[in-house]
Order: sequence, then structure tokens, then C-alpha cells
Amino acid sequence: MAISALLLVPLISLTPVVYSLPFSSTSNALTSSCGSLPFPEFLCLNRYGSVMPGNFNRPANNDITSPDTYMSTTVPDDNSFSHVSNATFLIFDWAKAQAILGDTPTYEFMFTITTGGHEAPVYTPNTNELYFSDLATGVAGLSQQVINLNNTPPTLGRMTASPPIYAPAGGRYRNGLIYYSAAGGNESLNNTTYRPGIYTLDPKTGKSEVLVNNYFGYYFNTCDDLDLDPEGNVWFTDLQYSYNVGLNTVAPQLEAATYRFNPKTGLVSLVEDSMGAPNGIAFSPGGKTLYISDSNADFASIDPRPPIETVQYLTYNTTGKRTVYAFDVLDAGSEAPSLVNKRAVYLAMDFVPDGLSIAANGYIVTGTGHGVDVLDEKGSMVLRIQTNYTAASIEFVGPKRDELWIVGHGGVSRVKWNLIGQPKV
Repeated sequence: MAISALLLVPLISLTPVVYSLPFSSTSNALTSSCGSLPFPEFLCLNRYGSVMPGNFNRPANNDITSPDTYMSTTVPDDNSFSHVSNATFLIFDWAKAQAILGDTPTYEFMFTITTGGHEAPVYTPNTNELYFSDLATGVAGLSQQVINLNNTPPTLGRMTASPPIYAPAGGRYRNGLIYYSAAGGNESLNNTTYRPGIYTLDPKTGKSEVLVNNYFGYYFNTCDDLDLDPEGNVWFTDLQYSYNVGLNTVAPQLEAATYRFNPKTGLVSLVEDSMGAPNGIAFSPGGKTLYISDSNADFASIDPRPPIETVQYLTYNTTGKRTVYAFDVLDAGSEAPSLVNKRAVYLAMDFVPDGLSIAANGYIVTGTGHGVDVLDEKGSMVLRIQTNYTAASIEFVGPKRDELWIVGHGGVSRVKWNLIGQPKV
């Protein structure tokens, strides 16, 4: 959920501008055209933009409502860099990008939604719908939005589970059910008590069920995101944001950590507790590598004494953790799984890494501020999709899983290309 998930970030115009003379890929300019793809909608960064001439500058902005972006960098001695602000696709590795873009890639803004947090996009192949949540306090957080992909064009509606699930921040589909990590906690919302935890939702019946809502009696802080291993165990992150943003009326009782829940036995196992704000989480194809993002540059200051109405909001600093890590998974199906060989694979270009999804070829896809970054399996940058809203979470959609849908603050978008998501089971 990186409370990019709950920010109000100004929109940035991405209206294409037509130029009569695209830059040659053989020039020394920072940017150039990308083969026959439309310029500057598709913009290639020569040598990853690694050498900027002259007095370039990207001032760090630690205002959480308007963090700095790559496109805010000024390069007075290279006018070609100004095209970054008009590009939708920033391409850093042209050879790898060609394979995943295909011949006719497209980006389409689909729906305007509220500027609050929206997360947990889940594609349900048994109904051909895309669910996503509102990270909203109060009754507004009890329903989910649903995009009906059976209609042309797709249509946007809303549903409420029975019983309701409060503010899901992450979700996955498995065997006909949506698995949600719910971030909301409240003692008396709509005359009902809600706690953060792991829930399921049957998209055909609308029925929900709580699978786990405590760790030996302690409330979870903010069950943020989850993924399932091949054996069906649920691995989920629990950071400390909900109290500071008003989604949980109880101050954190547990450290920020990552857990593994066995639905067969009910056992919750601590698997990782070295991160300040474990956020997005996703398995590689085959489940041998687990990726987790740490968004602790968004810092939660915990003090349980003040009334909930006066609790300090999150603070942001670019020097904090904005990192995606990879782990090797040992004994995932046992009662004592472990994560080993922790290694940093990516420092976010913009803001913090939020939702994570791993493609069928092992590529890493993550929402970071005003865009989505696509990395190879080792974490090297391939391309960035720039959005005019804060992109929080992503989901591969469709029968072939060849569409990427992006949800966030104020918008929902769709990318059509050749990058394929892992198959749904």
C-alpha cells in the first residue's frame, strides 16, 4: 500500500506533443526516438541517461503530497531531456523493451476515480472482472469497485461483500476465490467490529470469510499485501501505516514484519522482520524467489497516546528505504519456511515501490509514484510507464494475461503489450 496509497498528488499532463524532427539514436543526446514507435510517446534514454551534461539538477522534495519525480529533473545543456515530460513510455533497455512491447503497444486512460487511495486490483477469470478497493476511512472503505470486462468498452461498478471487508490493500486470485489482505480496523464502523487480516471473497456469490485476524491475540497493524505460494500458503506484509492515516483506530501492537499463513492448519509464522515498512510482495514463477518492497521512506511515527483525530500523518524523506528486495525461499511448504540470501535489487526511481507483480518471464513490475517500472528478473531497469496520477498497484488481466491494468489516485489505466502475467489457477 505505500501510502502513495493515500496521497493526494497533483496530476501531471501527459498530452502528446508532435515534433517534426525526432532525435536519432546515434546522437549524443540523452533521449532519442525508439525505432518506428511514435515519438515522443515512446522515448529512449541513451545509456540509461547515465551521463547528464552541465548543471543538471533534481532537487529532492520531501513533501509527501508532492514528491519529486524523474521528469522534474532539469538538464539545461540537453534540450532533448525536456521530452521526458511528454512521454508515456520511457525506454532504458531497447533490446529487452522491444520483446515485451511488441509491434503495437498502447496505453489508455480508462476511468477517472477519486484521488484517495485505490489498491488491491485482482482479475477474476471465472467472471472476467477486475476488482479493486478504496482505501477510504469509514463506510466508504467497505465496498469494492468492479470493472466488468465482458462489456465493450469495460464498465465500472461497485459491490459490497457479505459481510463487508474493510479497506483491502492487497489481493490475489486462487481457485475461484479472491484472497485479500485487509488494512482497516475499527471497533464500531457501521455497528460492526473490523480487524486487519486475511480474508477471502467469492466473486460469484459475494460471500466473504475471515481466515486470520490476529497474532496470538495481538491485532495486525496494516495487512498490506499478499501472495500465495504453489502450496496455497498465504505470505503477507504487515506495516504500520493504517493508524497514521486513519484506517485503524488502534495503534500498532506489533513490529513491521512479513508473515506466512497456512490455511490448512491456521499457523502464522514470522518469516522476515528486517524492513521498516514491508509493502508489496510477489513470488517468481515457480515460487523459488520472493520479492518484497520496503517503503519506509514513508515513515510512520507511532505514539498511542493522542486521540486518533490528532495522530501525526506519515512523513517522507528520499533518503529512507525505497527498495525492492529479493529472497530465496527455503522449505516453503513446510511448517518452518525461511527466507535467505536477502539482496537489494532496485531503488525506486520515483517515490516508493508499492504494489508488485511478477510476469511469466520473471520480469518485476512495480508501481512507483507517477508511473510503473518494469525491471528484468535481476532488477535492471527495462522501461517505465508514466501516468498522470499516482500509480499504486498493478494487475495482469485478460484470458491471455497480456494486459496490464494500473490503479491509483484518481485514475485507472490499461496497457496492451506482449508482456504476459503468470497464469491464474
